[in-house]
Amino acid sequence: MLDTAVFKRLARNDTAQAPGHQGGIVIPMGIAKFFPPLPDKAPDGSPTVSAYLMADLFVDGRRVGRVRTRYQHQTWGGSRAPERRLTGNLGALRKEATAGDCILFTKDLYDDGYIQLHLVRKDSAAHRALHDRTGGQQWGPADPANPPVSVGEMTDAEAQIEALAANPAFAFDENRPLTETVTMRRARDRAFRRKLLAQYGNRCAFTDRSFAVPTGIGIFGLDAAHIVPIAAGGSDHPANGILLTKDMHWALDNGLIGVAPERTIYVPEAVRSMQGNGFLAALHGQKIREAKDQGLLALQASFDWHRTNTLIDG
Repeated sequence: MLDTAVFKRLARNDTAQAPGHQGGIVIPMGIAKFFPPLPDKAPDGSPTVSAYLMADLFVDGRRVGRVRTRYQHQTWGGSRAPERRLTGNLGALRKEATAGDCILFTKDLYDDGYIQLHLVRKDSAAHRALHDRTGGQQWGPADPANPPVSVGEMTDAEAQIEALAANPAFAFDENRPLTETVTMRRARDRAFRRKLLAQYGNRCAFTDRSFAVPTGIGIFGLDAAHIVPIAAGGSDHPANGILLTKDMHWALDNGLIGVAPERTIYVPEAVRSMQGNGFLAALHGQKIREAKDQGLLALQASFDWHRTNTLIDG
């Protein structure tokens, strides 16, 4: 799931016109917190913490390359100010760029190994709109009213989900804050999904299907579904969740499919009898895939709530 974007106005040294051996794009610290997370520490003896990213490069809205680039935090062993930089295989974009152009950087909340770079030329309407929206800043969120999720929020969210998972399961969260930032909600959804991917072996609990992406890091066409939705007061405890393919998630949310007390898939007769629903009908009565940890098994109380409040009658 793509996050919202951050931008940087390019200096000459960020482009192919950079003198000498300079290469890559410097990432200001003000937007680095919105980039994919880096490892906690560098390999022994190295002054550089880095990660390789799969990057899609876009110029004038057209993809000009999919490359493997390096995102690094160079500390220079303390001899110079630390610097973050994207470097390697960015020539298809950098050769088109000139000083004053902007680049939009968009990470994927579900894939720490992926990023998109969009070149926005300084003489374009999109550049003018970006300038007006951001008050002429040199870098920052491309939409200040809708910033991306920060690395700090992702770290906090993962700690929160782990803390929930360590405690007895509950379907409803009576202690949820009355207000929650949009970015923290996205961060918690990310952490919730990561936990369920591990618990269900990257497989759909209803169909045992999985769709892996060869260019990503651990990316699968799977959703972490809240059985009792957040909007209905459902909790982020992993036991109020189940891992599903996107079509099964939609079917669950719309009451076409549920889980019986016997831990088998239940498809209402009204759904099974409809022409075109043969795939769903074939799932009726089959055992669901269960989470690995006993304490994180999807709550029967959540399924019971779903059967009463969401599942189609008949």
